[in-house]
Amino acid sequence: MNCLHTLLFVTLIFAQNAFAYNILAIVSMPLRSHYMAFQTLFRELAIRGHSVTVMNNYPDPQPVRNLEFIDLQVQNAFRNRTPPMSWYEIEDSRFMHIVNLHRHVYFGPQSTKFDCDNLLSNKNVQRHLAQGKKYDVIFVEQFFSDCGLAYAGVFYDAPIIGITSHVLLPWAYPRLGIPFDFSSDAYYFANAGTNPGLYHRIETVLMHLYLTYGKWLIDRSTYDAFHQHMPNVSLDIEKLATERMKMMFSNQHFSITGARLAGPQVLEIGGIHIDKPKPVPKDIEKFLANATNGAIYVSFGSNLIASTMSTNKMQQFLDAFKKIPQKVLWKLENASLPVGNDNVYTSDWMPQLDLLCHPKVLAFVSHGGMLSISEAAHCGKPLLAMPFFGDQFSNAAAVRSSGIGTTMFFEYLNADNLAEEIKKLTSSDLQKSAKRVSKLWHDRPQSVMNSAIYWTEYVARHGTAPPSLPSKGKTLMQFQLDVVGRDREPGRPRSVFIRRRMDRGRYISRRLQQPAPVAINRQRRQLPQHEAASTAN
Repeated sequence: MNCLHTLLFVTLIFAQNAFAYNILAIVSMPLRSHYMAFQTLFRELAIRGHSVTVMNNYPDPQPVRNLEFIDLQVQNAFRNRTPPMSWYEIEDSRFMHIVNLHRHVYFGPQSTKFDCDNLLSNKNVQRHLAQGKKYDVIFVEQFFSDCGLAYAGVFYDAPIIGITSHVLLPWAYPRLGIPFDFSSDAYYFANAGTNPGLYHRIETVLMHLYLTYGKWLIDRSTYDAFHQHMPNVSLDIEKLATERMKMMFSNQHFSITGARLAGPQVLEIGGIHIDKPKPVPKDIEKFLANATNGAIYVSFGSNLIASTMSTNKMQQFLDAFKKIPQKVLWKLENASLPVGNDNVYTSDWMPQLDLLCHPKVLAFVSHGGMLSISEAAHCGKPLLAMPFFGDQFSNAAAVRSSGIGTTMFFEYLNADNLAEEIKKLTSSDLQKSAKRVSKLWHDRPQSVMNSAIYWTEYVARHGTAPPSLPSKGKTLMQFQLDVVGRDREPGRPRSVFIRRRMDRGRYISRRLQQPAPVAINRQRRQLPQHEAASTAN
């Protein structure tokens, strides 16, 4: 009997390995939150028997079996570039999203050069490359730097899955064959929600044009770095992206970020980083036990240091907390509070998910990072989003549009309006709205983890993914008419000229997609009369 059990065990082990794939993940930018978005996916792939190798700057101290890390040895490289919170007190918040875009364009080439130099010269990476290991599928982070994508394309012959810790960036759409209506879709840098008005549509078009120039500068940095380290390598990033990138895993979900045009090769995996909540530490549980009116959780993420705000602004927070009946848990680094703030518990680290899912915690004051918003949606807690940089402006607008919370600019914060916003968060209306969004968030055909693993294995098995949308025949005017005017009725633009241009644009698109002039002639009788006449002309 023991021999039979041993034989069965060995058979199961070999059966598991027979369907295992070699997977490489390149997350080279030294931004911890970007890696955290996919940390659980890589770990779960390893637990399910796949061999997973991760190139990043934050290797797990105790990795599970089948999970290997290649340490890029750079941590918090960009944290020093994040201004102190006091800097945001003097900036005009109405235009901070535009300043934020300019900072990305200005620092993007430098950050990309740093990323490429480190990836191509790192001794750990070179040793791994010398081993000649083959991979079945490769994950590559899609942010501003395409160094990971170029590295995967140059050195490995495997299908690529792009991963992003936020909504899709504008240049990801054409890479996947998806048209991007950048005047209407919720834009990465825009301070607009899922249904922008005319002003925001025009603004996002102009921002997109500027960002197109910025992306060109960033790509030049990538080309220069590869030419410096490997002068004999011929590199075409866009061709590489369109031919080798088969899918995109995006950290978004329509319940918050709204409906977006996306083909089957885009998988929404918002919340994939979320594990099952655990009990909070005993000292926090003791503090919450005395919170008869509940508690508010305050955190501004891992890059913003709350103790760097001005003394006056911090006092505004403390005065606001005295105006509300709830206790407050505040992630506050390197600071001690004055006497008389017993209703506030501070620590430089907080178990965020565990707190948000705690029944005593009623609401969340946040910087509007996508991971934080995802956890609030998961736990059904409303949040007040204060955007500072990155995608936080569009995230905050999505929070407002979806109904899961409200927004406020840090510059305008004072004790009175902060206390008023917290009262809104604890109102029955916003509490119910957050629960409604949470139900939509959880209502999926299968778990986000199982979905991501299925499609990872799908790409590894077939070397491809569902085909891209046929967008090459589309004309630009079809996507930009909404800047000229909004519809009076659904589907009917206000201008007859615009309607005619749209009809002509649709007809041109159909002509471009037909195989040959002979085929068009054979189909002449099937065309509407006015279109047949146009064909004859």
